[in-house]
Amino acid sequence: MLRILMNNGLWKRSSELDTGKQHRQIFKQIRKVGLVSLVLCGSIGGNPSQATPVSGDWKPVISGNWKVGDATEAGFDQAALDKLVMNIHNGQFANTHAVLIEHDGELVFERYFSGRDEEWGRPTGVRNFELYSLHDVRSISKSVTSLLLGIALTDDVKQAVSKPAVNFLPDMELETTARKITLHQLMTMTAGFQWNEMTTPYNSSNDEVRLYRQRNPAHYVMSRPLVSKPGSAWYYNGGTTQVLASMITELTGKRLDAYARDKLFEPLGVTEFEWHGPGRWTPDNPAAMSGLRLKARDLAKIGSVFLHDGKWGEHQIVPKEWVDISSVRHVKDVGDWSDNGVWGYGYQWWVGDLRSGERVIAGFGNGNQRLFVIPKKRLVITINAGDYNLFTGQSERILQTVLQALD
Repeated sequence: MLRILMNNGLWKRSSELDTGKQHRQIFKQIRKVGLVSLVLCGSIGGNPSQATPVSGDWKPVISGNWKVGDATEAGFDQAALDKLVMNIHNGQFANTHAVLIEHDGELVFERYFSGRDEEWGRPTGVRNFELYSLHDVRSISKSVTSLLLGIALTDDVKQAVSKPAVNFLPDMELETTARKITLHQLMTMTAGFQWNEMTTPYNSSNDEVRLYRQRNPAHYVMSRPLVSKPGSAWYYNGGTTQVLASMITELTGKRLDAYARDKLFEPLGVTEFEWHGPGRWTPDNPAAMSGLRLKARDLAKIGSVFLHDGKWGEHQIVPKEWVDISSVRHVKDVGDWSDNGVWGYGYQWWVGDLRSGERVIAGFGNGNQRLFVIPKKRLVITINAGDYNLFTGQSERILQTVLQALD
């Protein structure tokens, strides 16, 4: 039964279906009799990613509505995957919580660990992660919001994104210059607003944090002064994502999380999620830029949809044209965040050209949350971690390790 809760001013959505309960019971029995080491739950002292290192078959045990495959049959080096798990255990990739790999439509690798964590900025201590653990995805929420907007748009995509953004917010009164900002410029964070998020910690002086105190977040963002000509410069701005959420509500008549449940999550078999927000906004949406919490496998499903041109199985969930245009490297230079030219920006997705020659479309989230989609290799690599505000880049090193294991 689906329900919406509001605790301490934070909106949450959760659900529990009978099949989920059955899977939990099965999973607990499997762990109890020691038939599988899918979840690593070792000592919680010392290394924050402490886990019992077990070598061998990493094939996921419970398939649900996702076909399960074999990593070695998919071409992965078993010894390399063993070493990856051992290196996480030994602290080389400290506080990594989950790593999942899809290859060509099959889930072939799934491993969980333990470590320190947070829930939307609130420390939760050390957790033992498993198949059913919800986890912050932080700014990957932006990428999910982009998919939802693509589903909600009824116009031809190229025509829609070239329109002024206010066309999708008909009741908003703005200055003439702001009224010319296009949806494309909002999607690519090139609107030119004065915004302070890239160089300031997430405290009271950060504009994203200030946004939570506003009554109408979309109007607050769209009313900011312009410091550059729209379309001329990129600046990371989570506020523009909240404008997209207001557009979705205007187009559909639904809250962002309700629309996500109906049009994206339920078709994927996602039965439990949370989407935090301040609970004071108009419209009363959750935080589109950062508040989503998903199970690692459910986040991986979203990557799978992106890999398969918007499809889940035979069902077209997201329009293919929207996936295509979101994958374009519209912004080639993102300054200090480019990793020496590796990364650019699409439609709320990062688009990278690795030095190995691979094109990667990625969702990035604070704490080393990553959703890597590598179309050429038919791969999706999903990573949860707890390195909030550290920006160590270790998830990119895990990506390279996985790619090398496939070579």
